[in-house]
Amino acid sequence: MSWAGGPTGAPARVLIFQNRFRLGGQERQTVLNVRTMDRTRFEPVVGVLHLDGDHLPDLDAAGVRPVVFDVGPRMLRPSTGWQVARLVRFIRAERVALIHAQDMYTNVLGAIAARLAGVPMIVTRVDLGHHVSGYRRPLLAMASRRADRVLVNALSIRDLAIREGLAADRVVVVRNGVDLAELDARARRAPDPPAPPPGAFVCVANMHHPVKGQSDLLAALRELVRDRPHARLVLVGDGDRRPLLEAEARRLGVASRCHFLGHRRDVAALVARSAAVVSASHAEGISNAILEALALRRPVLATAVGGSPEVVRDGEDGFLVPPGAPAALARRMRDLLDDEPLRKRLGERGRALVEEEFGLDQMRLSYDALYRALTAGAAARTATP
Repeated sequence: MSWAGGPTGAPARVLIFQNRFRLGGQERQTVLNVRTMDRTRFEPVVGVLHLDGDHLPDLDAAGVRPVVFDVGPRMLRPSTGWQVARLVRFIRAERVALIHAQDMYTNVLGAIAARLAGVPMIVTRVDLGHHVSGYRRPLLAMASRRADRVLVNALSIRDLAIREGLAADRVVVVRNGVDLAELDARARRAPDPPAPPPGAFVCVANMHHPVKGQSDLLAALRELVRDRPHARLVLVGDGDRRPLLEAEARRLGVASRCHFLGHRRDVAALVARSAAVVSASHAEGISNAILEALALRRPVLATAVGGSPEVVRDGEDGFLVPPGAPAALARRMRDLLDDEPLRKRLGERGRALVEEEFGLDQMRLSYDALYRALTAGAAARTATP
């Protein structure tokens, strides 16, 4: 079989289209996909809207240099049309066989370019759309309807897409992958300074949106330290809400027991030395922070929202509590803090789950099957008189 977009026997060119490569779970999954592609079958071509982010060296190490299509901070401006036209010319000139967009902005622009260039298109949706508002919501719906496939990483997101009117056979679930060997190696390294005390609870989440629930976690910590004064909380992540959260910690009287570390590249080392990982989100897809905590044999305390119950099995590899319930968070934090054998038992079960369902091999098989189906279908259409 010859792949669409290249000569007979050549790998199919897949345009991986990403807004930018800042630190984040979705960006890490994109890098992992690019890095693990079988180059005898698929050749990744990376396009970005902004050439910035801490993951750019990871792409460079994978031998990929992104091509920039500078759309700017707002899609609805005159120059966007010129960039879309440039993208279409690029797709044709580079004989791209498939576009795989990764986020809100590239989903919309990629859908338009794919239609104009006549190539198949994958839209990616890895959250419940809590940040999509205004004109962006109908644009995302349009892109999803025009795509050949909508890729999601959680059953909850699949169900949302179907409720929005997408046919079930066009929504594909591809679970996040965890590179266990690399994660274990990073966990063995000493944390970078400043390093918080071992045995703390760790929360890894951005501080851009209230939906991540860090305020609930601070309120839970205030309740916990009343009878467990040695409890500590490490907050990894950054964003424009960080000053508000730091002020809230001071107001609640727990600032001395909180460590705000900002963005860190040594998250695995911090998690490996923690008592447990906590996610207090009010909406979530499949959280990479949760997956990596389970892979590192740390129990997870999470809110029962979105895709978290698909990963955290209550009482088996962690605990689930309702969202927006600091008292319930505090009770389960106390249970975990007081019972080391329980933490170890939950952690071992979490590692087994990741090995069985979220390893690199499982992720790669899913991506490859999806790419093969769409590029083979495009090749068949091209060959038909």
